[in-house]
Amino acid sequence: MGEPKNRRRGDELLESLFASAFKLINEQGHTNLSFKQLAAAAGTSRTVLYRRWPTILNLLQDVYIHKAKKLFDGSFFDELQDTGSLRNDLIELLSLYQRIQLEIGIDIINNYYHIRLQDKEHDKRPAAHDLAREKHLQAVRRILDRAEARGEPIRNISQLTLMLPYDLIRIENLVRPGNLDNDRIENLVDEVLLPAFVSKE
Repeated sequence: MGEPKNRRRGDELLESLFASAFKLINEQGHTNLSFKQLAAAAGTSRTVLYRRWPTILNLLQDVYIHKAKKLFDGSFFDELQDTGSLRNDLIELLSLYQRIQLEIGIDIINNYYHIRLQDKEHDKRPAAHDLAREKHLQAVRRILDRAEARGEPIRNISQLTLMLPYDLIRIENLVRPGNLDNDRIENLVDEVLLPAFVSKE
């Protein structure tokens, strides 16, 4: 027997799946989500879901990446301007990160990283995660290269340290959501990032 003529396909089906999954997550939490529930809510079959996502973990990661698309595609980095100093460039970067986090929703981003913690073997990490990380690294490198070209003394910095700007914003929103104002961002730049990036020699 063929599939019903009104069954969704392609991008339309994917949008329906993501919308249905997110609705179920909001209603009952992601820990109780099942392929059976999602298939019924989206008007498709479990076979279709298994074909794309071998586990619920894989599906949940894609749901959150879809909701946080602007964060993961990194297009917002085009908004960054050369402010004329490393300090102001970093303040602009952290402020931009925070604006994007608030626009997407702190809970969506925190839930994505909560899901990532369940991947103990790190073998289910989506490609979008690694691509986003590389774009974040490139953006910070550009900021530091500009600072060095202006004559500011920049340390030889590891990838771990290059991730500090984003990690700081993520951790701040995790442990003290709603308390990250402009003064706090300036303190993070002055007390954490500048000492990590600028050489005293």
